[in-house]
Amino acid sequence: MQLTPHFTLEELAGTSKREFKQKNLDEAQKILGKMYQLAGFAERVREIIGHPLIINSGYRCVALNNALKGSLTSQHLLAEAIDIRTNAKTPNEIFQILVASDLKYDQIILEKVGNAQWVHVSIGSKKEKLKY
Repeated sequence: MQLTPHFTLEELAGTSKREFKQKNLDEAQKILGKMYQLAGFAERVREIIGHPLIINSGYRCVALNNALKGSLTSQHLLAEAIDIRTNAKTPNEIFQILVASDLKYDQIILEKVGNAQWVHVSIGSKKEKLKY
């Protein structure tokens, strides 16, 4: 289901964990308003970065979040966060661009697990502009 010109529901609720793909998508369909909001936020991030985004993680249902050992208070559970990278910029470059932009965000975190690195950016309601 196309939510915005560049993002689908499947992309923003996707997971590489096969056993959770359908459940996560089903749960995302129950909160379509939040998913449209997340897609709009992703569009703004894409516009600022100037390149297509690769979404590592967007919305997560509780079961998926638990399987990924995500935080119990993760904004992914609320459809308020995306973990991103691009083929054109390093995660550090993405982080710097977003921090320097006028993007309204709650958190931006440069995350790394093993050799994998990405940027977590969330919309939330506090708009505290937290950077890690």
